[in-house]
Amino acid sequence: MEIVTNDMISYYQFDDKYKAIAQIRESIKILMRLKKETEFVRLSSSRNIFRNMELAPGYYFEQLFYEKNELLNQVEKTVLKNLFVNFNKIELTDDRFVVKKMESSQCAWAFRNGAFVFSVLIDEMWNGKKIIGNYIEGNQSKQVEIDHISLQEHIEIHKKRLGIRIYEPSPKHKINLGWGTVMGLSDSEAQELLQRAIPVNQEYTHLIAKRNGKYYSFRCHYDNCYHGYWDNTMSEKNRNIVDYALKENDGI
Repeated sequence: MEIVTNDMISYYQFDDKYKAIAQIRESIKILMRLKKETEFVRLSSSRNIFRNMELAPGYYFEQLFYEKNELLNQVEKTVLKNLFVNFNKIELTDDRFVVKKMESSQCAWAFRNGAFVFSVLIDEMWNGKKIIGNYIEGNQSKQVEIDHISLQEHIEIHKKRLGIRIYEPSPKHKINLGWGTVMGLSDSEAQELLQRAIPVNQEYTHLIAKRNGKYYSFRCHYDNCYHGYWDNTMSEKNRNIVDYALKENDGI
């Protein structure tokens, strides 16, 4: 899962440095929650869009690192460096994403690769769960939506796609007690495998995975809660999906 920085936020400014700092701190909380609850590591970008960015009149991003701890503490400054300044490098192409006469190659990359877009909420136009605009490739243009995160509530909205999943074992699949195919993994092992499982359908009701040569299915029984079992009758099509994903990620 990749989350791409919205480079269009640089068109806007906060009213003053205090509003900028307050929102940056909120953005840090959002990204730290993503690190805790998902496989997110750091933002993706083609460049450091925050370098020399004027967050408020006369107040630049780099000045955040020199603020007193009362405004931005040392832990937050470290997170700021690790998650905002350091980033996963992406290579852009000529396609564009256009919204309100602003163009973004990074958001185009996010749409093309099925990634999320993250925005520091520097303007109210970035408070939606999706960014809607025109994707332009060559002479072709179409209206598209990109899943978007700028508020805590967006994590809840996108939790299934973000891979925030809770494993709840079912009595049906317990060894020597259940009446269905056994799970065969401890709850912690099943939870870890569930986080890496691949959706079979767009509703994320059926996820599949592989561990130590065995294939597993996870079924959603409520919200983002799943039970699972060793799926020794998994179809060849689904086995191929898992094997291909593992190969792409150098899995075994």
